[in-house]
Amino acid sequence: MTPLTIIVLYLCLLLGVAVLSNVFLKKTAGDFFLASRSIGPFMLFMSLFGTTMTAFSLTGSSGFTFKNGIVTYGLMGSWSALVHPLIFFLVGAKVWALGKRHGYLTQLSYLRDRYQSSFLTLLLFPLLVGFIMLYVLMGAIGAGSALQGIAGLEYKWGVALVSSVVLVYVFFGGMRGTAWANTMQTLVFLIMGAVAFVVIVSDLGGPQEATRQVIEHANAEVAKRAVRTDFNKGVFASYCLIPISVGMFPHLFQHWLTAKKASNFKLSVAAFPFCILILWAPCVLIGMWATASLPLEVPGNEVLPRMVSAHAGNVLSGLIGAGILAAMMSSMDSQFLCLGSMFTNDFYLHFIAKDRPSERSVVWMGRMFVISIVVATYFIALYCPKKSVFGLGVWCFTGFTSLFPILVGGLYWKRSNKYGAIASVVVVACMWLYYIDRALEPGGFLLLGVLPVVLMLAASTLAFVVASLVTPPPDEAHIAKFFAPGPG
Repeated sequence: MTPLTIIVLYLCLLLGVAVLSNVFLKKTAGDFFLASRSIGPFMLFMSLFGTTMTAFSLTGSSGFTFKNGIVTYGLMGSWSALVHPLIFFLVGAKVWALGKRHGYLTQLSYLRDRYQSSFLTLLLFPLLVGFIMLYVLMGAIGAGSALQGIAGLEYKWGVALVSSVVLVYVFFGGMRGTAWANTMQTLVFLIMGAVAFVVIVSDLGGPQEATRQVIEHANAEVAKRAVRTDFNKGVFASYCLIPISVGMFPHLFQHWLTAKKASNFKLSVAAFPFCILILWAPCVLIGMWATASLPLEVPGNEVLPRMVSAHAGNVLSGLIGAGILAAMMSSMDSQFLCLGSMFTNDFYLHFIAKDRPSERSVVWMGRMFVISIVVATYFIALYCPKKSVFGLGVWCFTGFTSLFPILVGGLYWKRSNKYGAIASVVVVACMWLYYIDRALEPGGFLLLGVLPVVLMLAASTLAFVVASLVTPPPDEAHIAKFFAPGPG
């Protein structure tokens, strides 16, 4: 049985989950976009973890390690294990309470209400769409590279296959189908990630032998780079800000709103660090060990697929390939659904529709926008197959991190107002777009010796605080709506 056959069978199973979830789908916008706020603790955790662990975490981390060394784990994996659970606890649970109390369907609906500004959401909508498109592009490029490296499927057909499958179960199952699929896919990529690690390290002769081969590699510079533990301290510290981006992910925000009750967040807070270790550590080690066997010119996105193909048989390669795709698709689905939800609820219904359309029409509007995003992603992915998944991820996350002050300020600072939020968004938009060309070049770039996220977050925060303080405070009655005790 070929790897491609196994992967196709897995994708068919995934579509079966979508068909089953559609049986339970209610024909309402609230159910299509939020699964009627009925998701329990285990499925919530699976959805949150699956949504945040992407091509960036698998092919991206292996490829970046291949080029920059084992220090990659310290740059992202360790920081994420600490920061993500903290944000779930301090932001996620609070967002859930406000969403349950006031009926929010999206991140933008909360921000529009909190800051009493439709103009703010009009500014934010295209910016968030741009950030998410970059995020989706990571998954599309990673999936195409994985299918090409493991199953021999041409890149363009790999991107088309994965995008189509995700589109189908999002289209028919909505948030319920996405949550069900993410639960299955998170289990698949955790299990198959462990299998991939065991198979590859066994074929290399064990971890000590694999590391010895790297250290004694004919190219001394490669070996020195692979096992390096030194790194620019300013850059290393900069990476601690990248994981803050999860707090501003619109698709993660939407998953927070699906929880049945606040206590459902406990499992996610407790289990997240351990699952990040299980996923990131093997990928980073495989990337390091790859330096002893793969040519230096191999693109980073192809390192993990090539190692799987070289060290596992056809059956195992197919199963591991399915696990790699599961990680990528478990993010793409949430992002597609989130974009459809934002367009429908925060743009079309708020700015265009004169009368409230039927629930069925709202659902179909969201579906049509999802289709347009999938098609756009496919064609963009065709033109940039060699773009570094890690580099795309860092710049995407930089944008989200820089916007985080407007969310945390809205939750915890009563004095914050729409003028501060608008000023912050304008600063982020200008800086992110101004530096995007340099940021997406191989190796990225630094500003004053640190990653751009440091200066962008500082500028965004300064604009938010100063503009809020020099303009009239929000109405106290309105602020009480967001700071009064809520459901738990």
